[in-house]
Amino acid sequence: MNITLSGKRLLGAIKAAAGIASTNDDRQILRNVLIAADATGVQITATDTIVSLWLNLPVDDTIIVKKPGRVAVNAQQLLRVLGTIANRNITLSCTPRTCSVTAEGSRFRLCVEDASEFPRIPRFSSRKPFITIPGDLVSKMMSRAAFCAHDEESFQLMHGLLVVAEEKELRMVATNGQRLAIVTSLFDVQNKPEEPFEGALVVPACHAEIVKRIVDKATETMDVQFMASFLNFRTNLGEVSLRALAGNFPPYGMGIPNDLRRLTLDRRDFVEILKQATALKSPTTNFVSLTFDKNKMIFHSIAEGAGESEIEYEFAWDEEPLKLTINPDFMLQTLSAIRGDDVDLEIGTVMTPTILREHDTGVGLKSFCVFAVVRQ
Repeated sequence: MNITLSGKRLLGAIKAAAGIASTNDDRQILRNVLIAADATGVQITATDTIVSLWLNLPVDDTIIVKKPGRVAVNAQQLLRVLGTIANRNITLSCTPRTCSVTAEGSRFRLCVEDASEFPRIPRFSSRKPFITIPGDLVSKMMSRAAFCAHDEESFQLMHGLLVVAEEKELRMVATNGQRLAIVTSLFDVQNKPEEPFEGALVVPACHAEIVKRIVDKATETMDVQFMASFLNFRTNLGEVSLRALAGNFPPYGMGIPNDLRRLTLDRRDFVEILKQATALKSPTTNFVSLTFDKNKMIFHSIAEGAGESEIEYEFAWDEEPLKLTINPDFMLQTLSAIRGDDVDLEIGTVMTPTILREHDTGVGLKSFCVFAVVRQ
């Protein structure tokens, strides 16, 4: 294989691929990126068997394919080399044993693996149904949901992100048992099947950030496809595939209360109040008392060994006093994930979960987070 192309363009693609290639897997081939070249351009593939990436660099004035072929080279080693010469045109000249990387005045010879051992990755199929959404929608939805997933994989499927498409609605759900995030948006169906389009898969939430980094660079629209055990994304830059987790996602609908009182708050004011309420920290204190009483909200916290705080916020409340106990860190994380000038706080009784909802403007995403009942 022999190709010449822009160093910056190659570096950008290898940087994305290196973020997926394994760094400690016993299977050496998974630490590599597969670079293939043909008359149409250069294709770069990386996988850790859970998430896979395929990028396409089509032939243009910046890419010259002198000899087609393919090579598997260590992702981190190649990334470090390219980082030192990215401001020049680069030539890759590879044989089954080595890959030479040359630029003006510089030459590196890298060891390679057998390209035939590189695993096949799932690919997007234009012959099967898929949905088309705005290019940045997946990133926005993942940002609003994935943070609620559990950090540990030992909690069955609670470390996953449920992605559902049904009745022209795309939905993402995540929970760790104490909080629940749900984000929804409408979509259009392309390559329509005879039956209504539906799909539901649970994918690792920890890989959401990788997907976001890749799809954020996409433009215009993105295609999403539900396969038997993979969730595939296709953009103008290439494809990303996530292997689905086996098992059933927790029945989250039962944890969403109805008939709550909805209070609309200024998002920035609410963030500042919560920050003040958590200014005093203690290893044993994670909760804040929230009281609604006589046209005001009162936030009260006690930090053992540090002191206590009380913050009042004027608010229209003309009902009987109500006292709740909340986890302010959970709420601050939610407020940093959702957008808009206002948020809706939905409350019931001391025994009812609380909902923090993105204020519904009638357009765009709809997202909210449900917090379990907290008892100190």
